[in-house]
Amino acid sequence: MSRLEQLRAMALRKLIHVVLSVFLVIPFIVNLGIYGISTTLYFTLITLGVSVIYVIQVKRPIITIMLLDALTSARRSILQQITKSPISSAIPLDTLDDSLMKLEKTVKELLDNVERDYERRGGYLGILMGAIGVLISQLLTGNYVIYGIVSVIVYDTMSALGGTLLGRVKLPFSNATMEGALVGMASLAIVLFILTNQLVGSLAITVVAALAEAYGMEDNLAIPVTTSLVALVLKLPIIV
Repeated sequence: MSRLEQLRAMALRKLIHVVLSVFLVIPFIVNLGIYGISTTLYFTLITLGVSVIYVIQVKRPIITIMLLDALTSARRSILQQITKSPISSAIPLDTLDDSLMKLEKTVKELLDNVERDYERRGGYLGILMGAIGVLISQLLTGNYVIYGIVSVIVYDTMSALGGTLLGRVKLPFSNATMEGALVGMASLAIVLFILTNQLVGSLAITVVAALAEAYGMEDNLAIPVTTSLVALVLKLPIIV
């Protein structure tokens, strides 16, 4: 796979990452209290839901296989229904079948590019760890969890894209690249400084995020917990 193809696949994966992460920001932009839902309860429900999906995915055919099977079944059903209909002679069935098969192939290629190898073997562990990491951060630091959420969204996304596009030099004892780390750090530092106007605190959280991503067992778990704790210790302003 060329570097451009790798970048395209990574960009799509991180777009999904950002879209899913938006759900983590909801307690800070919507007053859930009027519905009797605290921030802790909200993150608990998110974690519970993701855990159930993860267990189902691990114990049964994974979601992607089920989706591809559903597309194949739908294609066959459509062709059967058209064949039995009075207008079947007016429809080029071979052309329609080829078009539907191309759609299946496109979806499969898309999923192959988005999924990582360990996700195919053992489920979407990163999503589960992200939900658990945010819940733990909320329990330990309260609303400072927002620093962990912002760090996961910005640093994880930008470091991955930067590493895919520019990565050449590996960090010691890590699969992360120096170039990716620098892109992620610069991006996160700028975002945090804009939100807090705290230069030292922003840089401290940025360094911790980089270390957590490079040397943590699972970055979606390590980044929110460590960065939220640092924000709490430094008593940075709550971003709400």
